[in-house]
Order: sequence, then C-alpha cells, then structure tokens
Amino acid sequence: MACRQSNARTTMTPTPPHLSDGSLIVRLAGSQDVTAFLTYLQVNRNAFAPVEPRRPESYYSAEACLTRIVLNRAQFQDGRSACLLVLEPDDRTVIGTINFSALSDYPHHAAVLGYSLAVTEWGKGRMYRALSLAIEWIFAEFNLHRLSANHLPDNERSGRLLAKLGFRREGYAPAYLLIAGVWRDHVLTALTNANWRVRGHTQSLVVGESGRASSI
Repeated sequence: MACRQSNARTTMTPTPPHLSDGSLIVRLAGSQDVTAFLTYLQVNRNAFAPVEPRRPESYYSAEACLTRIVLNRAQFQDGRSACLLVLEPDDRTVIGTINFSALSDYPHHAAVLGYSLAVTEWGKGRMYRALSLAIEWIFAEFNLHRLSANHLPDNERSGRLLAKLGFRREGYAPAYLLIAGVWRDHVLTALTNANWRVRGHTQSLVVGESGRASSI
C-alpha cells in the first residue's frame, strides 16, 4: 500500500473519503488501523507474492505499517496520492487496498490506479464494488480526466475487472516492472472521465468546459 510519490501537486485541499455501499467501506487508513493492516499483509503475503515487487522482511512489521500510513496521509493532504483501505462494514477488518498514485493537476489531470484484495474475497465482486465507489470519488474530488491501470498479461482476473469498470487496453509494455524479482511485461489500460469539466484556476486555459475538440 505504499503509494509512489509525485512531483506534481494538485491545487485543492482534498476531503478525506469515507465511502460505503452498505457491504464495505473505503477510506484513508489511520493509526488505529495498524494491526488490521499488518494482519492483512501477513495473511495475504504468499498470495500477493507472484504479482507484486519483492518486499524486505521489515515491510511486514507494525512499525513499517505505521510509517506508511503516516506518509500516505501526508501525501493525501498534499494532493500527491490517495491510498485507501477497503474494510468490512465493521470498519475494523481490512480486506483490500486501493491506491491512486502520481496524482497530477493541469494539464494532465490524471493518476495511476493500483489495488489488492484478500485472497478469501476473490471472485465475490467486492473489488468491483469498492473500485466503483473509489473511482467516482477520485474523479469528483480531484477533478481527474484519466486513470491508468496496468496488469500482468496472465492476470486475467484483473483484466476482466478493469474491463468491467470501463478501462480500455491502450498498449503492451515489455519488461515494464520488477515483479517477484523479474522484469515482467504489462498490459496498459486507461479510463477517461467522460464527465470532466474545467474548474478552478485552469478555467482560462481550457477551450470550452470539457476541452474536447469540436467536429468541423
């Protein structure tokens, strides 16, 4: 759940989300979540290993979890990232993470999406519901125009999830990321916010409300 840093800050003060559809909750992590977050990482460590970068042993400690939570909250306030937990309705049991990294403002208005889900919850549609809530929120809160999300070619479950959410394949990147210690290819996908409208300090810099070219 460690978000990548970005040098591009947004110009707004974001409101911490607390999203729910009744079956789950999506929100920022706090210091009260250290134990639950650590348990989530430890329990799912083997399941995540084939699809994630290798982690040092220190990654799986309460101290490291607290450090990441504090850093993620600071980056959220700075408009650099939004790293969220997915929890059961009890608001205590962590079942997943959703990370919006590399948040950028004008002229890109974009971010990179990453996510993980407890192995016990695979195939139940829970990440689809969580991402539906989170994407709607991030588009509105940060006025994003575009989200990119990349997945391993053999991760068909993730590919189907992204397609269901409206992401479209845009390319294929050989040796894109070190996964489990090996350079792995990735499928590149993206989702565009059809409802994007110019607002704030960029109003004088965009043609029309949506910035879309008119047909001649």
